[in-house]
Amino acid sequence: MVSNRNREIFWFCLALALAISLASVGGVILYDFYTGGSDSPGRISLHPGGGILAIIISATLLTLLFQLSRVATTLGVLGLLVAITFGLLPALPFGPGLQYAKINPLLLVAIGLIFLSALSAIHLPKGWKFGLVAAPVVLVVGLTSFLSRWYPPLAAAGVGSIAESTLVVSPLLVLVGLTLPFLYRIYHREIPVYSRGLILVGILGILITTVTWHTMRLQYSENLKERAQTQVSQLAAATASAFHVKFALIRRLAERWEVLDGAPSEHFWQQEVSSYLRDFPEMRLIALLDRNLNVVRVESRALDYRAWLDSFLAQQETRKWFEHVVDSKAPHLSWPLPDRTGRAHAVISVPATPEPGTPWPVVAVVDLHHVYQGLTQQQNNTLNLAVFYEEELVYDTSPNIPKSEQRHLASAVVEAHHDNVWRIDAYIARGSLPTDELYLPPLILFGGLGLSFLVMLIHLFWRESERRSVVLTELNDTLNYHLEEERSLRQTNEKIMEFSRDLLCSISPAGRFLTVNPASEAVLGYTPGELKGRHYNLLLLPEDRDSTVEEVRKLASGQSDRASGFRTRLRHRDGHTVTVSWTAEWSQADNALFCVGRDISDELVAETLSRERDQFFSLSPDMFCIVDLNSHFFEVNNTFVQTLGYTREQLLGTSYLEVIHTDDHQKVNEAVQSLTEGEDVHNLFIRAIDTAHNEHWLQINAILSGDDLIYVVARDITESLETQERLRRSEALLSIAEKTAMIGGWTVEIPPGKIAWTPVMFDIFEVPPGEEPDLETGLSFYTDESRATLSSAIDLCASTGIPFDEEVQFRTASGRLRWGRVIGHAVKNEKGEIVRLQGGFQDITASRQAMDQIRRYAERQATIFESITDAFFTVDKDWRFTYVNRRSEELLHKSRDELLGHNLWEIFPAAIGTEFDEMYTHAVETGESVSFEGYYAPLDNWLEISAYPSEEGLAVYYRSIRERKEAQWKLEETLKELERSNRELQDFAFVASHDLQEPLRKIRAFSDRLLVKSDKLGPDERDYLERMQSAAARMQSLIMDLLSYSRITTRAKPFETCDTETILKGVLQDMETAIAAEQASIEVSPLPSIFGDATQLRQVFQNLISNSIKFHEPGKVPEIMIYPEEIGQDCWTLVVSDNGIGFDEKYAEKIFHPFQRLHKRDAYSGTGIGMAIVKKILDRHGASVRVQSAPGEGTTFRIRFGRHETAEGVHYG
Repeated sequence: MVSNRNREIFWFCLALALAISLASVGGVILYDFYTGGSDSPGRISLHPGGGILAIIISATLLTLLFQLSRVATTLGVLGLLVAITFGLLPALPFGPGLQYAKINPLLLVAIGLIFLSALSAIHLPKGWKFGLVAAPVVLVVGLTSFLSRWYPPLAAAGVGSIAESTLVVSPLLVLVGLTLPFLYRIYHREIPVYSRGLILVGILGILITTVTWHTMRLQYSENLKERAQTQVSQLAAATASAFHVKFALIRRLAERWEVLDGAPSEHFWQQEVSSYLRDFPEMRLIALLDRNLNVVRVESRALDYRAWLDSFLAQQETRKWFEHVVDSKAPHLSWPLPDRTGRAHAVISVPATPEPGTPWPVVAVVDLHHVYQGLTQQQNNTLNLAVFYEEELVYDTSPNIPKSEQRHLASAVVEAHHDNVWRIDAYIARGSLPTDELYLPPLILFGGLGLSFLVMLIHLFWRESERRSVVLTELNDTLNYHLEEERSLRQTNEKIMEFSRDLLCSISPAGRFLTVNPASEAVLGYTPGELKGRHYNLLLLPEDRDSTVEEVRKLASGQSDRASGFRTRLRHRDGHTVTVSWTAEWSQADNALFCVGRDISDELVAETLSRERDQFFSLSPDMFCIVDLNSHFFEVNNTFVQTLGYTREQLLGTSYLEVIHTDDHQKVNEAVQSLTEGEDVHNLFIRAIDTAHNEHWLQINAILSGDDLIYVVARDITESLETQERLRRSEALLSIAEKTAMIGGWTVEIPPGKIAWTPVMFDIFEVPPGEEPDLETGLSFYTDESRATLSSAIDLCASTGIPFDEEVQFRTASGRLRWGRVIGHAVKNEKGEIVRLQGGFQDITASRQAMDQIRRYAERQATIFESITDAFFTVDKDWRFTYVNRRSEELLHKSRDELLGHNLWEIFPAAIGTEFDEMYTHAVETGESVSFEGYYAPLDNWLEISAYPSEEGLAVYYRSIRERKEAQWKLEETLKELERSNRELQDFAFVASHDLQEPLRKIRAFSDRLLVKSDKLGPDERDYLERMQSAAARMQSLIMDLLSYSRITTRAKPFETCDTETILKGVLQDMETAIAAEQASIEVSPLPSIFGDATQLRQVFQNLISNSIKFHEPGKVPEIMIYPEEIGQDCWTLVVSDNGIGFDEKYAEKIFHPFQRLHKRDAYSGTGIGMAIVKKILDRHGASVRVQSAPGEGTTFRIRFGRHETAEGVHYG
């Protein structure tokens, strides 16, 4: 109890310390943000959203600790809403303006679980379970966030906006997560565990810790700025010194060359410059320029630096800069210029005057990146440094940190020369601090919070110790009261010792009686005074001494706390044996064994009788139970439990009516009434329900005893009843079967010859029931031949016992001739003598007739197989021939005797491994019939075969197709010759069309010229000329149509998916003039795509629409509708309908033949070949076309595009 109380105090104190810490840290976060800005170096820089939530969590915990449920609930719900709002700020319309308040998604999850745990602890009956589930999640979030500082793969798990805030927030999350499972217990505590002093101590300690932490961080911020300023100043001084050194080097080089007349020699140049480049690695190139800035001498580490110099000299401001260098007669440093890799380089230039009045600049290209890299490595830089020329970045120690993430600390200016200014900046990554500033403040914070918690805990335990002192005082008073009660109880015990009928005594470790109550005289015949000081062996029978000593030893050594029910046999003073049951316990304080003994001699006799009764009760195969008059079970035996499936505990004390079928309750109540009236119950049949809800029929006998208990014996007769029922059903079924199968039974007694028949026998012989004949009369029903056979069989069986089974023919009493099957055997007595014949008789007339019918069918089938023109044979499962017809003998050149019973593959081994073997085996294994054609070389014959598997084997029909094959080969040769002729005809058509069109073009050209001069011709000449031109035009149109018709198959394109609507739209655009001329109305519905030749489909649409526009009645506007019908997965129908002149449908096929016209040429123009082109194109696309038309009612074409096969393969049109 004390331990639980201490744990409760510990968790209360921890939760209170965390609540105050969260409030204090949240206040610092808000103070930092609103006074210094969230990006000030050295500050926690956590978004103020985290500070607000920390304060709300603190308030929620405080109100929960002080059991203010309504306020805690309000704050918990408010905290949830605020957390969700801050978490969703990036997605909200007003979010971008409040980004400083957003929180990390992981932090949102952890905070949400904290608020939900607090609400669950207040309102849920088992709220601790939610805390137990939420705690691991919050702990994992806190720990992974804390480890993310040192383990890069976990960087995304950090809950803080910067590293320092992560180090502060993560431990707080872990500590809060530890308290979540105990919030329910803290809130529902019964005894207050807080005081004003505890709260003041906590607030004071944590406030001092937080202020110290905040002050230290501010101090670190100032120190950081000072250190940054020191570093940039040092680097600026080092930079100026380095540049002055380089100036001096180049100046000395220039002064040595001034003493020479003109440019230095190549040898001298190489010697000087090589030493400079060797000793000063930051110099990449040294060159001597003339006054026109042309390179006179140059030496570089690589050719890239010469290219860099060329690009530098090519800049516009370079010449002015060199003029300034010459005029000032002082060394200068140029502006930086990056090379192709991005590294900044600059030029140091010093004027040299090898000839009076002709200054030549000496230049050196310096790698600025190399210079600053060396300078920064010489310093102990813990901050990031960047070097700028004006605003151009020259060098950065941390180039991977983007400009937006840099926090400026200090700057210094480097004046390399009077005409350019260089700047050095020190910065840190936004929101980060150096290692010493990063870790020490959080250590101070959590160390102080830990000390504050320990102080609070000590204070709380001190208050708890005071409370416990008061409680102990109260307990002392209570103890005194109980001591007084104990004295009273001791007096009561002495009276119990005196008046108890049980034997009460105490025994020393040596086994001697110390105290004995007066009951010893009644139980053992000895007074207490006679037993005191005596050893218990005086009373104990020798057989029980060893077990008694062992039991006392266990009690004295502590191996057993108490002995209960331990029995010993004691010798009474008068010599008879008394059995005593002991309850004993060893007292270490009194160093004695205290015992209570009860005389159970009479109980043992009753126990023996009861055990014998129970053995009979439990071992009986019948169901026994004892019930009272209130219908409750008092006792049941094992058979009762096993039969119904209930346990003893389920039955004892419950009503037996619960296991009895409801329909039998009335019978049971009447039986109980009979028992109370003094009558016994015998053979009561009722139904009991087992645990599986199955019914058990019970046969019950019961009596009522003098103690008002009913003793019941029950026997489960369910199986017996079911057996009887099955027997009745079997007899009924047997009777039905006998009548259905016409099977009767008979017996013949030996020697009297008396016959006994079953009822079916009377039906078979059409004899009235009951008129059983004797043996002689019975045999008279059979025909002479059958009577002789049956008489011999009966005599043989009667004398030797040999059974018989004969088919006989008999006449019924009404004279009908029938067939029967007689089966008989002998029945012997115990001496082995034959005393009776018995057997069965079945009317087999129907089966006999069926067999005759089958025989006739077999003969007829054999006749059919012999008469068919096809060859036919059958084989069994082992491939042995079982039937061969005459035609097979002719084709196989084998006789039936050579084939029947022999294996197919042994007779025709050449068929093994061929298509015959493969197809026959496939048919037998799969049970599927097969059809194929095959060539069998040994017979030099082509065969067409159909094989049909069955349970008996395989049936094969086949015929010779050699003649058909030869005709097919001839047809193929003919087709090849026809294809060759077609190709020649196509070539001829092309040539002919070309040769025919050329004269026609000349005729039309010359006629056009004559028409121009037609004013000089007479009317007849002009008419002849116009007729000639019209005939030439028709001839040219006919030739073009013939070419189109012939090219449908010769110049066809491969099929592809065509956009039907695009094709139709193109046709309508091409025919726009004709449509406008006739003012035709064309209505088009959306059409599915077609897999085909787009060019040929265009011809189909053009011919159909052209005809619909052309063939209309004068004065009637053509109306054309184009739409799809019956659109399915694989096919659809194109409909082109018009309101034209129509035609009689008996000419529907004629219109698709070339040169077939239904109208005169003077009425409607055309060549009569357009619809033939349409039909040929549709045939190639596997499409069918139907025409519906009537004179004066228009025409409708329905074209069904479906699945079809062409030379290109299988397509869908």
